[in-house]
Amino acid sequence: MRFHTSHALLGGLAAVAAMASLTASAQPAVGQSSRAAPPSSQPSSVQLAEESKFLQEAIRGNTAEVKMGELAKERAQSKDVRDYGQMLIDDHSKGNKKATEIARRMNISAPTEESAEQKQERDAMAKLSGSEFDTTFLSHMVQDHQEDIAKYTAQAQNGDSSKITDFANDSLPTLKEHLSKAQSIESKLSHRSSSTERGSSGK
Repeated sequence: MRFHTSHALLGGLAAVAAMASLTASAQPAVGQSSRAAPPSSQPSSVQLAEESKFLQEAIRGNTAEVKMGELAKERAQSKDVRDYGQMLIDDHSKGNKKATEIARRMNISAPTEESAEQKQERDAMAKLSGSEFDTTFLSHMVQDHQEDIAKYTAQAQNGDSSKITDFANDSLPTLKEHLSKAQSIESKLSHRSSSTERGSSGK
């Protein structure tokens, strides 16, 4: 009977020792945190490459818009279109200055010219004049600013770099104003053209 009691006692002590060992192994080592390390807040190399690309495209786009504005001042028939061209020059020059400064601070190579496609579009536009230039130019501005707003909105909502994201967000009101103005002038010129045609047909 004593044998069985001692045997049970020894078994109980072994179980207690095993539990203590498991408890000790479950505890974090001294100086270590039991919490998992938080993910790094730094953007990955892929994200940095994408944001660098966005900024470089923004600089090319601003450069192209300034040159389109200069072309509008030279070739537009409507004063509204010529004034719109001046607005493009003023606003996109300011935007380009900001974007170029951000590129400098982030050691991103800043383009100095528009893209080959943008230059080709401007060269084609330069062959037009009068009302044909006005309607083609405004149509291009509407489409161009719609595309820009989509890209800038995506960057503002999903970007990781605070400098580039802030730039995109701050630029959106100006881009939306340009789109609204282009649509307004386009509608005004279309209405004026329709009125002129009705007047001519009534003679």
